[in-house]
Amino acid sequence: MELEFPSDWSEQPCFVVAIPRPLVPFVGGLLKLLEQRGLWASIEDFERAYTATVKLERCLMATCLQDLLDKQDALYRLVNTGLFGVTYTLESSDPITVTPAIEPFVDLTNYDQDSIMGRIDRLVQLVDNSINGTETPLYSYDPSVKALLQGIIDALGSEDTDLADILSQLEIIAALVA
Repeated sequence: MELEFPSDWSEQPCFVVAIPRPLVPFVGGLLKLLEQRGLWASIEDFERAYTATVKLERCLMATCLQDLLDKQDALYRLVNTGLFGVTYTLESSDPITVTPAIEPFVDLTNYDQDSIMGRIDRLVQLVDNSINGTETPLYSYDPSVKALLQGIIDALGSEDTDLADILSQLEIIAALVA
């Protein structure tokens, strides 16, 4: 019986298959059968099968680890860009070289205010500035809600209280809080 080897084998998707380590030599030995010329219907089938088998054996020997590590690094860069705004550049695709390199530790610096952590930082600064009056790198609104409330409390304690002034301050507070 002669077999035909698919001509588009290298264009098809790849699967990661878990083979228990003690069975790897047996699977590799079985793959050696595919390298025999007499198994294939034509010389072209044999050449494609031989090439595919050698690549598969190499993959078994390397345990496809580099492919998995490259995908893990790509996922790390995706998350790092989304969370902190780090911008990466593909320098070379063979071998894959991306800058900046992935550091061995997580740096919590916000590189871009439009990243997820940057947006959270902006919200924290906005609330801290508008409620407490704390001057932040992005916001310096004055007066704060805290200062306006203190002004109302002070005005209510004095005898010449102007209710129109208190109402206007309450409207400002409501607009800040809304």
